[in-house]
Amino acid sequence: MQFRLLGPVEAWKGDRQVPLGGAKPRALLTALLLDPGRTVPVERLIDAVWGERSPATARPVLQTYVASLRRSFEGVGMANVIVSDRVGYLAEVPPDALDLQVFERLVAEGRKAVQETRLSEARESFRAALALWRGPALGGISDSFLRTEAARLDELRITVIEERIAAELTMGQGEQLLDELAELVALHPARERLRRSLMVALYQAGRQTDALAVYREGRQVLIDELGIEPGPELRQTHEAILRSDPALLAPVRRRRPRQLPSPPADFIGRGEEIAALRTALTQPDAMPICVISGAGGMGKSALALRAAHEVAEHFPDGQLHIELRGTSDAPAGPEEVLGRLLRELDPATTRLPVTLEERVGRYRTLLANQRKLVVLEDAAVEAQVRPLLPGASGCAVLVTSRNRLVGLAGASFVELGVLPADTAIDLLARIAGRDRVAAEHHAASDIVRLCGQLPLAIRIAGARLASRRQWPLARLLSRLADERHRLDELTVGDQQVRAGISLSYAHLPSSARTALRRLGLMGLPSFPAWVAAAALETSLSEAERILEHLVDVSLVDVQGVDASGQLRYRLHDLIRLFARERALAEDDAKTREAVVTRVLGGWIWLVERINEAAPPYLISVPASYRLACPVDAEVARSVVADPRAWFRGEQEALITGVELAAAMDLDELAVELTAALSCTAFGGHQYVFDDRFASWHRTHEAALSAARRTDNILGEAILLAGLGQLHYERDMYAESRAYLSHALSLFRAAKNIRGEGATLAALGASCREQGYLPEALRFLDRARELLADLDDASAMGHVRRLAGTVRVETGDYPKAWADLAEALSLFTAVGSRRGEGLTLRSMSLYHRARGELAEAEEVARRALAIFQAADDRLMAAYCERALAKALLRQGRFDEARGPLRESLTLLRTLNDAFGEACTLRVLGELHLAEGRLYQAKELLEDALRIWELQRATLFRARTLRNLAEVHEALGDLTTAETIKAEAKEIFRRYGAREYGELSL
Repeated sequence: MQFRLLGPVEAWKGDRQVPLGGAKPRALLTALLLDPGRTVPVERLIDAVWGERSPATARPVLQTYVASLRRSFEGVGMANVIVSDRVGYLAEVPPDALDLQVFERLVAEGRKAVQETRLSEARESFRAALALWRGPALGGISDSFLRTEAARLDELRITVIEERIAAELTMGQGEQLLDELAELVALHPARERLRRSLMVALYQAGRQTDALAVYREGRQVLIDELGIEPGPELRQTHEAILRSDPALLAPVRRRRPRQLPSPPADFIGRGEEIAALRTALTQPDAMPICVISGAGGMGKSALALRAAHEVAEHFPDGQLHIELRGTSDAPAGPEEVLGRLLRELDPATTRLPVTLEERVGRYRTLLANQRKLVVLEDAAVEAQVRPLLPGASGCAVLVTSRNRLVGLAGASFVELGVLPADTAIDLLARIAGRDRVAAEHHAASDIVRLCGQLPLAIRIAGARLASRRQWPLARLLSRLADERHRLDELTVGDQQVRAGISLSYAHLPSSARTALRRLGLMGLPSFPAWVAAAALETSLSEAERILEHLVDVSLVDVQGVDASGQLRYRLHDLIRLFARERALAEDDAKTREAVVTRVLGGWIWLVERINEAAPPYLISVPASYRLACPVDAEVARSVVADPRAWFRGEQEALITGVELAAAMDLDELAVELTAALSCTAFGGHQYVFDDRFASWHRTHEAALSAARRTDNILGEAILLAGLGQLHYERDMYAESRAYLSHALSLFRAAKNIRGEGATLAALGASCREQGYLPEALRFLDRARELLADLDDASAMGHVRRLAGTVRVETGDYPKAWADLAEALSLFTAVGSRRGEGLTLRSMSLYHRARGELAEAEEVARRALAIFQAADDRLMAAYCERALAKALLRQGRFDEARGPLRESLTLLRTLNDAFGEACTLRVLGELHLAEGRLYQAKELLEDALRIWELQRATLFRARTLRNLAEVHEALGDLTTAETIKAEAKEIFRRYGAREYGELSL
């Protein structure tokens, strides 16, 4: 329990404040606490509560207040705080639980230390005592004799302040006390002791004229307000200053430098960094060196000053602060800095050492056996810092730099990044106003995001809002949203984000400036070293060297290691915008186009290597612009070893690259990369992106716009065919056929046989899914004719497999098997494991349709093994369903149930509605076979709803056929016949094999 009288009267149990009631119960408790452990008579308590106007019922009411206070203390487990006595009450207070008692003990310790000339200990005792005060004493009490006691305590507080200042003046800290003393004298102009202290502090700081002016002002105050002359102590001090008494200057020779500027008042966050710096800087028996590095505007100086102030008490001999001007045109040299330091540390010296070595020696001699903190701001290189390092333990050095300064032996490093999002929003709120940020929290979050969570940028944005109170946050947000002008908006007064980055840019060697410009031009969210090598048209090793230099100067960050084992780098968004500005200003259009062509050409070349290692299952239609650019062989090997991981890591960069090429009207480049991706990362499920459809749509739409602007007919056809495949993959078959039909006409106009054949095959697949079986066969047979002379086994295998699946649907089993067998042979010949897996699954459907259930099971298992080995979850789910249906037809219900449930869960996770409906239908068949008719009915009706949304009429008819069996088993023969008749008519109209089966 803690009781507080030095401020508002309060009681606390841990972090919980104890409710004390109104002013009168507080006055009662205060009277008891002013004399803890002793009985206070009832009459005195009544006087404390009511003063001279106590009511007739004072005694019983007082008892009520006592009972109320006891209940409050009992609520926190302190039942015996107030104890009754025959004449009154007393307060039982544990040792050091009452702030007034602690205050009095610390003051006594301080006064004893002064008597024994232990001034440093006296100062700390006085400071600890004064830190207990939270405002005027006994705050919140009513008028009574307690007011006199409160005034006594407030007077004691001022007296202790005077004693603390006197001790600090004797220690030579007068210059550091000037601000505080000026404020105290303004508040208490008639207190001669405070005025004398201010005069001495000014004199010690070399401001003799100001010290005499303070005396004259004080004399006038005393005459005007009190009608008296200053006392002897003040007059003697005045006379001593007039005659330049050296006794007053004696403390100056013992003064300690206190050069630290204050950290920003709105400093926030960085708790982990401060803790790490505190630990490193206060190591015993060591000379720690800490380096804070980071990009301009990251808050290095603010962090350094905050950390320095937190550890200042560990360095009683002073703190030195030096600006090294490392990012300026004239960095401070060691000789210049040491000259300033020597004059500060040894003001009596009349001659500075001449050489650097002599100055270093003298500097380290002065710091020997000292405990000083040296803060070196804005260092450029290690050579600027080394001569300023103390020579022995006891001192510590804190350095800030945009460079990492890894050459400083034994240093600890704190690499400063951007603020966490919540801390960044809090910083904006502190500057712009909490109410405004709370009212437009989403806009505030977006402002912070567009500022890249960079402290300087957030401070500038906050300052702009603070100076424009009428602006809603949304207005600034809209201005920041335009990347072309964002750096223009992040300017206020003499603070500019652009200027800060420009300082670092100006100090880069030519190769690093070029690299930064070109990487900014690409605008990639992250990139490996080979991208920089392509952009610079240099070797991979040289690109890595330049990138490491940019990392060292905090202009490029290392994001991590990607799945192929390559380091990935990134530019902060605002640095990227600056670098892009420089690219547009310093590089001509031809140079910029060449950079983009080499980088995107590298991606195209890598995708070609992936397709060589694992041929795509779709028919590729290359643009044949021959824009591929070879990449380092080791990079290629790592990419081909795990293409799925590579695609995932490169996803956003690939999309950004296509969009950039399209925006620059490099249509052939955009088309070729998009087309290459369509058959790998986007075209199938083997290399699934996080949002495959959105990624596919972004690249195709961007490239398509560029192709249309430049009248690139072949490119437009390729991209329209890709969009048709996109809609096919999304089960949007009507939309798919519309895109494909448009692409087909353009391929024919361009006389591109391969494109025409690929598009016909895609149209056949889309027709098949909706049950347009004769149309599907016409498209597929025409595709086979066109592709026959192209000598592309993979393309022909794709067409033959599709045709085989359609013929299974129509019941033409001999031709179906011929197509499927030929497809399997072709895919095996080219090493397309995906093509083999798809064909084996189709063969399972063939065997099941013919009632060859053992064969259906066997090939389904083979297909499943292929897709599981490739970690292709979607096609594995399709194979699980094919296997389960073969088991179901064999009456092995328990074996079929698990794969079906797993398949349904995965397909729902992957948002594959077509596959979900197929699986729901098979689960319905399983429940029907096991006699769970109502469960079967529910599942089949769920599948019907999906088929109707997708307009997949043939699949709907197959589900209706199953549903008719359910109604028949339930005894609803009329409904069963109606449903069966509808299904039979659909089978007849679509030429499906089921028509013949129902007609038997």
